[in-house]
Amino acid sequence: MDDAFRGSEALREGKLTRYQLRAGFRAIYPDTYVARHATPSLRLRSEAAWLWSGRRGVLAGLAAAALHGSEWIDDDEPVELIYRNQHPPVGIVTRNHRLPNCEITCIAGLPVTSAARTAFDLVRRLPTGEAVARLDALLRATSCRVEDVLLLAERHPRARGLRRLRTALPLVDAGAASPKETWLRLLMVRAGLPAPETQIPVVK
Repeated sequence: MDDAFRGSEALREGKLTRYQLRAGFRAIYPDTYVARHATPSLRLRSEAAWLWSGRRGVLAGLAAAALHGSEWIDDDEPVELIYRNQHPPVGIVTRNHRLPNCEITCIAGLPVTSAARTAFDLVRRLPTGEAVARLDALLRATSCRVEDVLLLAERHPRARGLRRLRTALPLVDAGAASPKETWLRLLMVRAGLPAPETQIPVVK
């Protein structure tokens, strides 16, 4: 078993004995196991967190961004879940929100906030510099546009962090290929210089 699984289900279905479960696997969340030798990636921990929720949660935040293909996200980031539970285990952050179906998608069999909803959440919660870097990477990896995030802001006018969103979104540029490029661009803008163009084709 290379994927995460519920220990109680494996025992009930006869896939493992209790001895095999103890000897070959370890719990990373309650009743949620991975192979003992496995190094839990964010992808594996995201799957495990979803299983811990009884397959009812929706992956969000940086975990969702990583599943959308966004780069520069560490494997030890907490897994964010839209799931009603006030006492999640260490390594999981839960948020009690109601999401319309149009803000949820499925990636590799896992329910995930859409790219636009993921961007909407990140840009409202993170400091401006980090938010811009995260959105640069997310928009580079997906077909999501700044305009899509603005539409969500109009749909959720009472959401927290909209002022932060309106500050950060004009600074986002999906052409940035790394957080360092974002950082340099923001330095220039904050110094009063025009925002540089990114990914300009060079013709010999």
